[in-house]
Amino acid sequence: MPQLQAEIISIGDELTSGQRLDTNSQWISQQLGAIGVRVMYHSTVADDLEANIDVFRQAIDRADLVISTGGLGPTADDLTRQSLASAIGVELYEDADALAYIQQLFSSRGREMPPKNVVQAQFPVGSQVVHNPEGTAPGIDLAVKLDEHECRVFCLPGVPAEMKQMWDRTVEPAIVSMNPDTKSLIQHFVIKTFGMGESDMERTLPDLIRRGRKPTVGITASYATITLRITTEGDSPEECEQQATETINTIKSCLGDLIYAHHECEIQDVVSSMLETRGESVAVLESGTQGLVSHHFHNTGNAGTVVGPCRLETNLVSLGHAEQHDLKTAAAEFHASHNSDYSIVVGDILTGGPNEVDSLPVVIATNQGTEQHSFPFTGHSDIRVPKAAKQAINCLRLHLLKEA
Repeated sequence: MPQLQAEIISIGDELTSGQRLDTNSQWISQQLGAIGVRVMYHSTVADDLEANIDVFRQAIDRADLVISTGGLGPTADDLTRQSLASAIGVELYEDADALAYIQQLFSSRGREMPPKNVVQAQFPVGSQVVHNPEGTAPGIDLAVKLDEHECRVFCLPGVPAEMKQMWDRTVEPAIVSMNPDTKSLIQHFVIKTFGMGESDMERTLPDLIRRGRKPTVGITASYATITLRITTEGDSPEECEQQATETINTIKSCLGDLIYAHHECEIQDVVSSMLETRGESVAVLESGTQGLVSHHFHNTGNAGTVVGPCRLETNLVSLGHAEQHDLKTAAAEFHASHNSDYSIVVGDILTGGPNEVDSLPVVIATNQGTEQHSFPFTGHSDIRVPKAAKQAINCLRLHLLKEA
């Protein structure tokens, strides 16, 4: 039997308006991946009946499995039951056991059930009740067959604690039983890199990133950090790791020191941990990076590796192209005045000529001397400074690797 493909639907005006972040879809995607189900679509829809009906119809038509969260409350804007029933052309029925449970739940809390809560005991004809141990919104389990296509729909409440409990007790075991022969695990292996652009990375690893390759290798860029994600499917973590090993080794041999981690983290976290392990510290003086290098280090959780004052000093040194040696002098003096093992000194942005790009000088100073670097100060205005700050931090990372 082929691998199940899923769609997740999140329902609510609070999501489509941006007032609340949809963390339910993220969590459900992670759970589905762990049991071998590939998520193909995430849909978010407002509290509108016609829009909900349309979303359910599309999802049922194109997925083997549909999971929705939200819209199971008792108020007029809770439309999931009616939308699902209308999408497949059936009526709603009232489940006596579900109604009795909701009434008992109110009674146990010393309250009488409001009449409007009766709607929470209504379900599309043909569906089963997904018990909610903690809330008044039971879920829906509905098997749909349209022509030759079969789809299983689970509707869960939007309250995360209730949704997760219902998932663990009822929904996940039901999904696993749908496809017992499939690989039971989808596992991702992460490689974090810095120092090469996305297009150059793709040219460097052309065969690894091609469509249809197994295991798949995805590439994403965020503020000049490139993340490679290797996705495997197996029956155990060991099988997944075995599948990923050759790909990971190939990436290592191609990228070398461009790789800074094999888990989700930022480059400053790695450098801070390296310093902490060595019992060493860094002082920072910066101009062109506007205090971001210091900010990054102070927010890693290992702020003890940073020696003060880590400060923004504007106009650190005004440099002409013929005077760049002055920055090395300033860096040496700064390092000598601080009780640190390393210093990062970032100069002013140097304006290029008519056919030249702007650049940013960075000096790494130690008790043994100074080494100067220069980087193009380019890219979209939103990422220039963050990229430059990472370049400065990466200079120290590479220096520490050389020392090691």
